[in-house]
Amino acid sequence: MINFKRTIVTSALPYIHGIPHLGNICGSMLPADIFHRFLNLKEEENIFICGSDTHGTPIEIAAQRAGIKPEDFANKNHIAVKKVLEGFNLDFTYYGKTNTQLNKEETYKILIGLYKNGYIIEKEESQPYCKNCKRFLADRYIEGRCPFCGGLARGDQCDDCGKLLESIDLIDPVCKLCGRRKIEIKKTKNLYLQLNKFTKKLKKWIDEKDPIPFNKKQEVLNLIKNGLVDRCITRDISWGFPVPAKDLGLNEDIYKSKVIYVWFDAPIGYISITQEYFKERGKMYLWERYWKDKNCRTIYTLGKDNTIFHSIIFPAMLIGSGENYNLPDKEMIHEYLLSEDIKFSKSRGTGLDSKKALKLLPADYWRFYLSYMLPEEQDTKFSWKDLENKINNVLNDGVGNFVNRTLTLTEKWYDNKIPNAELGGKDQKILEKAKEIIKKYIDHFENFRIKKALETALEIPRLGDKFLGDEEPWKNLERRNEVLFVCVNLIKLTAVLLWPFIPESSEKLYSMLNLKDKIILPKLDGLLFELLEAGHKLGKKEILFQKIDAKKLQEQAEK
Repeated sequence: MINFKRTIVTSALPYIHGIPHLGNICGSMLPADIFHRFLNLKEEENIFICGSDTHGTPIEIAAQRAGIKPEDFANKNHIAVKKVLEGFNLDFTYYGKTNTQLNKEETYKILIGLYKNGYIIEKEESQPYCKNCKRFLADRYIEGRCPFCGGLARGDQCDDCGKLLESIDLIDPVCKLCGRRKIEIKKTKNLYLQLNKFTKKLKKWIDEKDPIPFNKKQEVLNLIKNGLVDRCITRDISWGFPVPAKDLGLNEDIYKSKVIYVWFDAPIGYISITQEYFKERGKMYLWERYWKDKNCRTIYTLGKDNTIFHSIIFPAMLIGSGENYNLPDKEMIHEYLLSEDIKFSKSRGTGLDSKKALKLLPADYWRFYLSYMLPEEQDTKFSWKDLENKINNVLNDGVGNFVNRTLTLTEKWYDNKIPNAELGGKDQKILEKAKEIIKKYIDHFENFRIKKALETALEIPRLGDKFLGDEEPWKNLERRNEVLFVCVNLIKLTAVLLWPFIPESSEKLYSMLNLKDKIILPKLDGLLFELLEAGHKLGKKEILFQKIDAKKLQEQAEK
């Protein structure tokens, strides 16, 4: 196992033609944030990079409907989306966007490298053409039914089964611009990435690094084995980076009305946003420490609909560019969060968008619930009643009640100070159990089992609550000091282990313990771990969580 000096954590860039819904948060950005915070707990050097995916036809269409330029629409939505994501306490090291000069330069570098290395060809192809609008229809300008499953498909991919498609294969297609079905198939020229040339190199990367989770690995290997098809890189729209035809030695007249396809420049944003971060700090040269230094580990976090792009197409682009970029060391690929058995979808208007969600409940409530329900291996169903159950019974009763009982008794019996204690066998056993829980928690994170890590963290307050109940310090005066000493220290440990998941509540809990230090994992070198000392004055006790009413929340959401 390689001991990396640093880590870059990336989340799939949210497409910003609308406000991200809870499925977007749950599938990529939240688990990335949680893992980034875990690395901070361990004091490991890392950065968390994300940003707005700002090109493409949905932005162009939305801008046309709003009567403004696509760039103005994208920049306005970028600010709005960033604000919402910050409301979820997502601790981005840097949140950028893709319609920047740096991303343009990096996109051109990779495109030209691929072309010079023989991985891109020019092909005449058949494309949908709207006779009413008198223009070719790029993928998101056309909608129809999937030829495989019959689900809703948008040009290049089916929303339901996730298969990559060709827009000419859609059943009963309709033009998204005019809403008519006056579509014919016409010839045009475009650039294509020859994915089949990367078969051996992709297979080698997967065999050596094992970056893809087991529930997706075979799907990716089967696609590679069955033969990868060429992937179109250019499109007949106006919003995007112009095709550098002159630099590629191509006919400029053919490509003057085309741009680079959004799927190509979007993942390159991971690199350019990293560059932007270091450029703003006057240390532009440091970006290569994260993208080219082999001592850096690269972790991608994404939803399953992005599997093919991140496990085949983008790695192929990095390999073929000749720029010696690091390939992903791990891809955390998540299934869908469903809303009453329907996938959360901005375009379909299903599910709850994140801006409205924050108006209903504090960010930590959502972070806790989504982490608890994280769809790591299978689709997970969201329901209001289940949300109520997890918040009320697990978070409030399981964590909040233990904290409140312990601090209330400490305030009442010891003037809000940690008592002197002579720890006996029972007490040592509880602290040893807590140490084992810490080890298990770390192991789950290091094996990218985020949901299991949360479940393990919750064992600490459960352990403390049972200890408090079993020892009954309100009856057994001779055990009172030791029990409260142990329980207050378990509260501190609860705050530490839950910090990646519910940071605001953990920091509030630290304040209630009158702790001003940085929240980090306790060292496990000794027999136990660092404990708060007797006589330490605690802070002001507050209500940590409150119970929620699912019915009222649902009524508010529907309004």
